[in-house]
Amino acid sequence: MARPDYYGNPAGLTDEADVVRAIYDAFARRDVEAATGYFSSDCELDLAGTARLAGRSEPYFGHDGLREYFRDVERVWQELVLHTEDIRVIPGSVIVIGHVTGRRQDLDVRRSSVWTWRVKDGRATSVKVADLGDLA
Repeated sequence: MARPDYYGNPAGLTDEADVVRAIYDAFARRDVEAATGYFSSDCELDLAGTARLAGRSEPYFGHDGLREYFRDVERVWQELVLHTEDIRVIPGSVIVIGHVTGRRQDLDVRRSSVWTWRVKDGRATSVKVADLGDLA
């Protein structure tokens, strides 16, 4: 059975979801400059998995923090792919349900994840990832 067009988006919002999709696309290409265009200059990125592996205990902040996050991904991961399976939108927020696959120190990683995005005026102002554990 096909889902209606408004599934996961009862308010009929598309711009906020489009911003988040564009960020995932830029990340997949490892195009930090394209990604930067979709973030506010004072954004907060709470991407604890990569941050912890990179030796950070604080979120990444601003465009410089975004660039640092991309560098950390390249440094600590042999491969990292973000898979978006479902996107839900409410005014000001985008919830992405999915999983992460990757390779680090020659070990395969598969984790279930949820990303919570805040979007304002066409720019992501924050993102926080919740690691839900090993993907069965």
